[in-house]
Amino acid sequence: MEFLTRLKDLRRQSGLSQEQLANRIGVSRQAISKWESGTGRPEIENLVALADVFAVSVDALLGVAATSNGDSGEYRYESVTNYDIGQTKHFDIDCGSIYSCMIRGYDGEQLRVRVVSNTVAEIARHFKVSIDDRPKRLDVTVNRGAGISETLAKDDVSVILWVPQRYITTMECAAKTFEAHVRGLACDGVELDVRTQRLTLDGVHGHVEIDCNLDMDITCITLDGRVDVNQLSATSHITVPRDAPVAVQTRGLRTRTIIGPGVRVDEDSKNIIELNGVGSELIIEGR
Repeated sequence: MEFLTRLKDLRRQSGLSQEQLANRIGVSRQAISKWESGTGRPEIENLVALADVFAVSVDALLGVAATSNGDSGEYRYESVTNYDIGQTKHFDIDCGSIYSCMIRGYDGEQLRVRVVSNTVAEIARHFKVSIDDRPKRLDVTVNRGAGISETLAKDDVSVILWVPQRYITTMECAAKTFEAHVRGLACDGVELDVRTQRLTLDGVHGHVEIDCNLDMDITCITLDGRVDVNQLSATSHITVPRDAPVAVQTRGLRTRTIIGPGVRVDEDSKNIIELNGVGSELIIEGR
Protein backbone atom coordinates (compact mmCIF):
# COMPACT_ATOMS: atom_id res chain seq x y z
CA MET A 1 0.00 0.00 0.00
CA GLU A 2 1.39 3.43 -0.94
CA PHE A 3 2.14 5.91 1.83
CA LEU A 4 -0.49 8.38 0.63
CA THR A 5 -3.23 5.72 0.72
CA ARG A 6 -2.08 4.45 4.09
CA LEU A 7 -2.08 7.96 5.55
CA LYS A 8 -5.56 8.73 4.26
CA ASP A 9 -6.95 5.42 5.57
CA LEU A 10 -5.39 5.87 9.01
CA ARG A 11 -6.69 9.44 9.27
CA ARG A 12 -10.23 8.37 8.38
CA GLN A 13 -10.10 5.37 10.75
CA SER A 14 -9.11 7.80 13.53
CA GLY A 15 -12.02 10.11 12.71
CA LEU A 16 -9.77 13.10 12.01
CA SER A 17 -10.17 15.76 9.35
CA GLN A 18 -7.10 17.02 7.53
CA GLU A 19 -7.21 20.18 9.62
CA GLN A 20 -7.52 18.26 12.90
CA LEU A 21 -4.58 16.03 11.98
CA ALA A 22 -2.53 19.07 10.98
CA ASN A 23 -3.21 20.68 14.36
CA ARG A 24 -2.19 17.50 16.18
CA ILE A 25 1.27 17.42 14.63
CA GLY A 26 1.85 21.15 14.12
CA VAL A 27 1.72 21.56 10.34
CA SER A 28 -0.68 23.24 7.92
CA ARG A 29 -3.76 21.58 6.46
CA GLN A 30 -2.20 22.11 3.03
CA ALA A 31 0.75 19.94 4.07
CA ILE A 32 -1.59 17.05 4.93
CA SER A 33 -3.38 17.52 1.60
CA LYS A 34 -0.08 17.37 -0.30
CA TRP A 35 1.01 14.20 1.51
CA GLU A 36 -2.32 12.49 0.78
CA SER A 37 -2.25 13.51 -2.88
CA GLY A 38 1.34 12.44 -3.39
CA THR A 39 2.61 15.94 -4.29
CA GLY A 40 4.63 16.18 -1.07
CA ARG A 41 6.40 13.97 1.43
CA PRO A 42 6.77 14.57 5.20
CA GLU A 43 10.15 15.04 6.84
CA ILE A 44 11.26 12.36 9.31
CA GLU A 45 10.13 14.35 12.37
CA ASN A 46 6.64 14.61 10.89
CA LEU A 47 6.62 10.89 10.07
CA VAL A 48 7.39 10.17 13.73
CA ALA A 49 4.62 12.55 14.83
CA LEU A 50 2.13 10.91 12.46
CA ALA A 51 3.07 7.44 13.71
CA ASP A 52 2.46 8.58 17.31
CA VAL A 53 -0.97 10.00 16.44
CA PHE A 54 -2.08 6.77 14.75
CA ALA A 55 -0.29 4.45 17.23
CA VAL A 56 1.61 2.62 14.53
CA SER A 57 5.29 2.32 13.77
CA VAL A 58 6.98 4.48 11.14
CA ASP A 59 7.59 1.26 9.18
CA ALA A 60 3.87 0.51 9.20
CA LEU A 61 3.10 4.06 8.09
CA LEU A 62 5.49 3.68 5.18
CA GLY A 63 4.23 0.20 4.32
CA VAL A 64 7.39 -1.68 5.28
CA ALA A 65 6.77 -5.42 5.70
CA ALA A 66 6.22 -6.87 9.16
CA THR A 67 9.38 -8.02 10.91
CA SER A 68 10.01 -11.15 12.93
CA ASN A 69 10.23 -9.25 16.24
CA GLY A 70 6.47 -8.82 16.41
CA ASP A 71 6.54 -5.09 15.70
CA SER A 72 3.65 -3.50 13.87
CA GLY A 73 4.60 -3.59 10.22
CA GLU A 74 2.34 -4.10 7.21
CA TYR A 75 -0.02 -7.08 7.09
CA ARG A 76 -2.48 -8.15 4.42
CA TYR A 77 -5.46 -8.14 6.77
CA GLU A 78 -6.14 -6.26 9.98
CA SER A 79 -8.89 -5.22 12.35
CA VAL A 80 -8.34 -2.09 14.45
CA THR A 81 -10.14 -1.11 17.64
CA ASN A 82 -9.57 2.35 19.14
CA TYR A 83 -10.81 3.30 22.60
CA ASP A 84 -10.57 6.63 24.43
CA ILE A 85 -9.25 6.54 27.98
CA GLY A 86 -9.60 9.51 30.30
CA GLN A 87 -7.99 8.42 33.56
CA THR A 88 -5.35 6.12 34.99
CA LYS A 89 -6.34 2.47 35.31
CA HIS A 90 -5.16 -1.07 35.87
CA PHE A 91 -5.12 -2.85 32.50
CA ASP A 92 -6.11 -6.53 32.36
CA ILE A 93 -5.50 -7.95 28.87
CA ASP A 94 -6.33 -11.43 27.55
CA CYS A 95 -5.11 -12.15 24.02
CA GLY A 96 -6.03 -15.85 23.91
CA SER A 97 -4.16 -18.28 21.64
CA ILE A 98 -2.31 -16.48 18.84
CA TYR A 99 1.06 -16.48 17.09
CA SER A 100 2.45 -13.37 18.74
CA CYS A 101 1.52 -10.60 21.13
CA MET A 102 3.08 -7.14 21.24
CA ILE A 103 2.39 -4.53 23.92
CA ARG A 104 3.79 -1.05 23.40
CA GLY A 105 3.49 2.03 25.56
CA TYR A 106 3.19 5.30 23.64
CA ASP A 107 2.47 8.98 24.20
CA GLY A 108 -1.15 9.08 23.10
CA GLU A 109 -4.74 9.22 24.32
CA GLN A 110 -6.31 6.05 22.92
CA LEU A 111 -5.89 2.35 23.51
CA ARG A 112 -5.32 0.85 20.06
CA VAL A 113 -5.73 -2.89 19.45
CA ARG A 114 -4.68 -4.33 16.07
CA VAL A 115 -5.52 -7.93 15.22
CA VAL A 116 -3.49 -8.79 12.13
CA SER A 117 -2.83 -11.70 9.79
CA ASN A 118 -1.48 -12.50 6.36
CA THR A 119 -3.90 -15.39 5.73
CA VAL A 120 -7.17 -14.75 7.61
CA ALA A 121 -9.03 -12.49 5.19
CA GLU A 122 -12.17 -11.69 7.22
CA ILE A 123 -10.28 -11.12 10.45
CA ALA A 124 -12.73 -8.50 11.75
CA ARG A 125 -15.51 -11.10 11.58
CA HIS A 126 -13.53 -13.86 13.25
CA PHE A 127 -11.89 -11.85 16.05
CA LYS A 128 -13.75 -9.40 18.28
CA VAL A 129 -12.17 -7.11 20.86
CA SER A 130 -14.30 -6.55 23.95
CA ILE A 131 -13.54 -3.75 26.41
CA ASP A 132 -15.03 -3.52 29.90
CA ASP A 133 -14.31 -0.06 31.30
CA ARG A 134 -14.60 0.32 35.07
CA PRO A 135 -13.62 3.27 37.28
CA LYS A 136 -10.11 1.97 38.06
CA ARG A 137 -9.79 -1.00 35.72
CA LEU A 138 -9.92 -1.73 32.01
CA ASP A 139 -10.47 -5.32 30.85
CA VAL A 140 -9.50 -6.02 27.24
CA THR A 141 -10.26 -9.42 25.69
CA VAL A 142 -9.53 -10.65 22.16
CA ASN A 143 -12.24 -13.20 21.41
CA ARG A 144 -11.77 -15.81 18.66
CA GLY A 145 -14.95 -16.88 16.90
CA ALA A 146 -15.97 -20.45 16.10
CA GLY A 147 -15.08 -19.99 12.42
CA ILE A 148 -11.32 -19.99 13.11
CA SER A 149 -9.49 -22.89 14.71
CA GLU A 150 -6.98 -22.38 17.50
CA THR A 151 -4.35 -23.99 15.27
CA LEU A 152 -4.84 -21.38 12.54
CA ALA A 153 -4.85 -18.55 15.08
CA LYS A 154 -1.55 -19.80 16.52
CA ASP A 155 -0.07 -20.08 13.03
CA ASP A 156 -0.78 -16.61 11.65
CA VAL A 157 -2.71 -14.20 13.89
CA SER A 158 -0.98 -11.55 15.96
CA VAL A 159 -2.25 -8.91 18.37
CA ILE A 160 -0.51 -5.54 18.71
CA LEU A 161 -1.63 -3.26 21.53
CA TRP A 162 -0.59 0.37 21.77
CA VAL A 163 -1.28 1.51 25.33
CA PRO A 164 -1.31 5.22 26.28
CA GLN A 165 1.54 5.49 28.75
CA ARG A 166 -0.02 8.26 30.83
CA TYR A 167 -3.00 6.12 31.82
CA ILE A 168 -1.26 2.92 33.02
CA THR A 169 -0.90 2.18 36.73
CA THR A 170 -0.35 -1.59 36.57
CA MET A 171 -0.95 -4.25 33.93
CA GLU A 172 -1.72 -7.96 33.61
CA CYS A 173 -1.55 -9.78 30.29
CA ALA A 174 -2.48 -13.40 29.54
CA ALA A 175 -1.62 -15.05 26.23
CA LYS A 176 -0.68 -18.36 24.63
CA THR A 177 1.81 -17.45 21.93
CA PHE A 178 4.95 -18.52 20.14
CA GLU A 179 6.50 -15.15 20.97
CA ALA A 180 5.62 -12.10 23.05
CA HIS A 181 7.09 -8.60 23.22
CA VAL A 182 6.71 -5.72 25.67
CA ARG A 183 8.27 -2.43 24.64
CA GLY A 184 8.43 1.16 25.89
CA LEU A 185 6.36 0.60 29.03
CA ALA A 186 6.80 2.29 32.41
CA CYS A 187 4.41 1.54 35.26
CA ASP A 188 4.32 0.21 38.82
CA GLY A 189 4.06 -3.43 37.78
CA VAL A 190 3.53 -5.76 34.80
CA GLU A 191 2.42 -9.37 35.29
CA LEU A 192 2.74 -11.61 32.23
CA ASP A 193 0.79 -14.86 32.46
CA VAL A 194 2.13 -16.27 29.23
CA ARG A 195 2.71 -19.63 27.62
CA THR A 196 5.43 -18.64 25.19
CA GLN A 197 8.80 -19.83 24.01
CA ARG A 198 10.24 -16.36 23.39
CA LEU A 199 9.75 -13.16 25.36
CA THR A 200 11.40 -9.80 24.68
CA LEU A 201 11.47 -6.87 27.11
CA ASP A 202 12.71 -3.57 25.69
CA GLY A 203 12.43 -0.21 27.40
CA VAL A 204 10.33 -1.67 30.23
CA HIS A 205 10.77 0.24 33.49
CA GLY A 206 9.47 -1.22 36.74
CA HIS A 207 8.64 -4.61 38.23
CA VAL A 208 7.94 -7.40 35.73
CA GLU A 209 6.56 -10.79 36.81
CA ILE A 210 6.65 -13.64 34.30
CA ASP A 211 4.46 -16.68 35.02
CA CYS A 212 5.17 -19.54 32.65
CA ASN A 213 5.85 -23.25 33.12
CA LEU A 214 7.43 -23.70 29.70
CA ASP A 215 11.12 -23.51 28.87
CA MET A 216 11.62 -19.93 27.70
CA ASP A 217 14.18 -17.66 26.08
CA ILE A 218 13.81 -14.23 27.68
CA THR A 219 15.67 -11.29 26.15
CA CYS A 220 16.04 -8.10 28.16
CA ILE A 221 17.29 -5.60 25.58
CA THR A 222 17.28 -3.06 28.40
CA LEU A 223 17.01 -3.66 32.14
CA ASP A 224 15.62 -1.10 34.57
CA GLY A 225 13.97 -2.64 37.60
CA ARG A 226 13.04 -6.13 38.70
CA VAL A 227 12.25 -9.25 36.67
CA ASP A 228 10.71 -12.22 38.51
CA VAL A 229 10.56 -15.54 36.68
CA ASN A 230 7.98 -17.89 38.25
CA GLN A 231 8.18 -21.47 36.96
CA LEU A 232 7.53 -25.11 37.80
CA SER A 233 9.80 -27.83 36.40
CA ALA A 234 11.27 -25.69 33.63
CA THR A 235 14.67 -24.52 32.43
CA SER A 236 14.87 -21.05 30.91
CA HIS A 237 17.48 -18.61 29.63
CA ILE A 238 17.46 -14.89 30.23
CA THR A 239 19.88 -12.46 28.57
CA VAL A 240 20.61 -9.03 30.02
CA PRO A 241 22.70 -6.10 28.74
CA ARG A 242 26.35 -7.14 28.89
CA ASP A 243 28.17 -6.14 32.09
CA ALA A 244 25.09 -4.40 33.49
CA PRO A 245 25.00 -4.73 37.31
CA VAL A 246 22.42 -7.33 38.36
CA ALA A 247 21.32 -8.65 41.74
CA VAL A 248 20.44 -12.35 41.47
CA GLN A 249 17.98 -14.01 43.84
CA THR A 250 16.73 -17.61 44.00
CA ARG A 251 13.59 -18.70 45.86
CA GLY A 252 11.56 -21.91 46.13
CA LEU A 253 12.38 -25.64 46.22
CA ARG A 254 15.03 -27.27 44.03
CA THR A 255 15.59 -24.08 42.06
CA ARG A 256 18.94 -22.97 40.70
CA THR A 257 20.32 -19.93 38.91
CA ILE A 258 23.43 -20.21 36.75
CA ILE A 259 25.47 -17.09 36.02
CA GLY A 260 26.96 -17.13 32.53
CA PRO A 261 29.48 -14.85 30.81
CA GLY A 262 28.89 -11.12 30.49
CA VAL A 263 26.91 -10.80 33.74
CA ARG A 264 28.18 -8.51 36.51
CA VAL A 265 26.62 -9.60 39.80
CA ASP A 266 26.04 -6.74 42.22
CA GLU A 267 23.75 -7.58 45.13
CA ASP A 268 23.14 -3.87 45.78
CA SER A 269 21.90 -3.21 42.25
CA LYS A 270 18.35 -2.00 41.67
CA ASN A 271 18.23 -4.36 38.68
CA ILE A 272 17.07 -7.69 40.11
CA ILE A 273 16.58 -11.07 38.46
CA GLU A 274 14.71 -13.51 40.69
CA LEU A 275 13.75 -17.14 40.07
CA ASN A 276 10.78 -18.52 42.00
CA GLY A 277 9.20 -21.96 41.81
CA VAL A 278 9.86 -25.66 42.18
CA GLY A 279 12.36 -27.81 40.29
CA SER A 280 13.38 -25.01 37.93
CA GLU A 281 16.61 -23.58 36.54
CA LEU A 282 17.38 -20.16 35.14
CA ILE A 283 20.54 -19.44 33.13
CA ILE A 284 21.51 -15.74 33.08
CA GLU A 285 23.85 -14.48 30.37
CA GLY A 286 25.10 -11.10 29.17
CA ARG A 287 24.35 -10.03 25.62
